[in-house]
Amino acid sequence: MRERARRAQSVLVRLNEIYNAMQPSRPVLRSLRAAAFVLVSLLAACSSHERAGTMELVALGSRPLALETEFISSAYVVREAEDSFWFSDISLEQLLAHDMGKPVRNAVFLHAQLVWTPKPGMTPLDPTATNLVTRVVVVSEGEVGLYGGAAFARPSGEPGSEEMELVVEGGTLSLLSKTKGFHDLLSPVGLTGTFVARHAPDDAGRWRRALAQFVTNALGTSTWVDASDHAQERTFAFYSPDFSVR
Repeated sequence: MRERARRAQSVLVRLNEIYNAMQPSRPVLRSLRAAAFVLVSLLAACSSHERAGTMELVALGSRPLALETEFISSAYVVREAEDSFWFSDISLEQLLAHDMGKPVRNAVFLHAQLVWTPKPGMTPLDPTATNLVTRVVVVSEGEVGLYGGAAFARPSGEPGSEEMELVVEGGTLSLLSKTKGFHDLLSPVGLTGTFVARHAPDDAGRWRRALAQFVTNALGTSTWVDASDHAQERTFAFYSPDFSVR
C-alpha cells in the first residue's frame, strides 16, 4: 500500500512537470486534470487505508495460521476509567447498513480498552504485564466469532489529542462465543499490531452501540453491553489472570 502511494506521488509530480513545461490544449488539459484527480483520490485512499493500522492474529495451537487485517476505520474516546478504542476493516456506515438490507458478510472489528498508561523510566518491564483489554469480532461469510483477552500497549500521544497510537504486543485471545456456523481456527490466538485512532467521541459511541447490537443480534444474547441502574450503557467486565476491569 505504501509502495503504491509512493508510485502515485511520483506520477503526480511528473504530471505537474509536464503541465508546467508545455502549453496544453484544452483536451490535453482536461486529461491531465482528470489523471491528477484520480491520483489524488488514490493517494487519499492509500492514506486512509494505512491510517488505522494493521493487526496480526496468530494461532497458538498445533495448527499454524495467521490472519492479518488492515484497518481503515478508527475512533477513540477518553473515559473516566479507560481510553476506549475502536478499529475496523469496514466503515461505520457499512456496519450501520447491516440492519437495512445490506448485511455484513466479512469483517474484523477490534475494541481495545487502555486501562493504565506505562510511564517511561517508572513502569517495570514485566513481560506478563497487561494494560489493554481486547475484544475481536470476526465475521466470516456472515458467521460471527467473538474473542476476548488482554495485551500490553505502548501509547503515543496524550489522551484527548487529535490522534493516539497504540503499539500492541504480547496479546492473547480466546473464543468467548460464536454463531453455529462459525469455525474457530485460531484459539488460542496471539495478537500484535500498531494502530492509530482519531479522537472522535461521537463516532466511538456509535461504534459501541452498533457493534454491540450487531453481536447481540448474531449471538442471540446480550454479551457486549448492559444497562446500568441509571439507564446508561456500560461495558461488561472482562476478567484476565492479570487484572479485572469494571
